[in-house]
Amino acid sequence: MKKLFLLISIIFIYSCGYSPLYLAGKNDLLLNLKKIEGDFELNNYIKNDFKIASDNNSKNVFDINAETKFEKIILTKDATGDATDYRLDFTVKFIIISENKEVSYKESFKIKKNDQKFEQSNYEKEIKRNFSEIVKDKLVLYLLNLDDN
Repeated sequence: MKKLFLLISIIFIYSCGYSPLYLAGKNDLLLNLKKIEGDFELNNYIKNDFKIASDNNSKNVFDINAETKFEKIILTKDATGDATDYRLDFTVKFIIISENKEVSYKESFKIKKNDQKFEQSNYEKEIKRNFSEIVKDKLVLYLLNLDDN
């Protein structure tokens, strides 16, 4: 039964016209990040994502400025006054200089406090990393739609 389901799934995927949205992470865009301000760690992740997503031979060049903001807000505390739950708020504003447009993205994540500070820090870094990828993907889709119009 499992083999039959697998076979049907493979046939469906190959015949439905599925193709990856990002072929090897590259698009026909060159993202020039001119200036970036805000959270240092988040900025580094965004810079790296832009480098990976950019095609240096592209004729579609976008000059971009960015402003990032990261906040860690305490939601709940225990009886001793120690924080138990946090909300991580991320905001990125992209100013597309070459198109004279502005785009903002905001995300929030709720997390529980971990007793291990090292693990807590790594978890927050991973969330920042994921947010930077999400923002880069949204911006690339926005720019591709601009290019189509």
